[in-house]
Amino acid sequence: MKKLFLIFGLLSVFILSGLAVHAKTNYLHSITLEKNNGGYNIILKSDDFTKVIRRVTSENELVLELTGIKSSDTVNALYKGTNDVDNLIIENNSPNKLKIYITAPNIANSSVFIEPEGGKSALTGEDFPYKKAIWAVFALIIFAGICKRSVKRSIADNNILIKKDIKDREIEMYRRYRKNFEEENSKVNNAARMRTVLKKIDRKIDERLMTSIK
Repeated sequence: MKKLFLIFGLLSVFILSGLAVHAKTNYLHSITLEKNNGGYNIILKSDDFTKVIRRVTSENELVLELTGIKSSDTVNALYKGTNDVDNLIIENNSPNKLKIYITAPNIANSSVFIEPEGGKSALTGEDFPYKKAIWAVFALIIFAGICKRSVKRSIADNNILIKKDIKDREIEMYRRYRKNFEEENSKVNNAARMRTVLKKIDRKIDERLMTSIK
């Protein structure tokens, strides 16, 4: 059981370390919207990468939910090749979380990029963090398999202990019975008859023991 809790603890630390965000404060500095073929490129410049969930509310409305980031004192909005952006709002709805509301024609057809300082931009904005979810499910499956094997082994060990206990008690009962029998028949002069009876008793006890340990 102690090994089971130890394995569970290690798996928990492993999963949390894979999903944890950096402790260093991450700030959003600017948002750039540039026109592309049929939609927009939305470039978010920040100190580091962050988790982005992209939600389309309509063809002309888009909501970006950012986790593990704050807005800097001044967030610049830059527009390249377009004057059709109707609205852009940044909302600090909770600590280390931002929501960006964008209203523009065909904004649903957009690609979202994170561009950290000193690093290359990367495409993001998936609707759901599939890779992390798959990794978490995989880790849980491994843990479930370990638990199942541990339970089976524990049951098998318990059965062995029960059989051993039954066998020990049967042997002890046999010894007491034989001792009592010998004391009761100590005055009997017919040794041949006594040995025959004892052999029958021994055979019966052996049969009982073999039955109990199957």
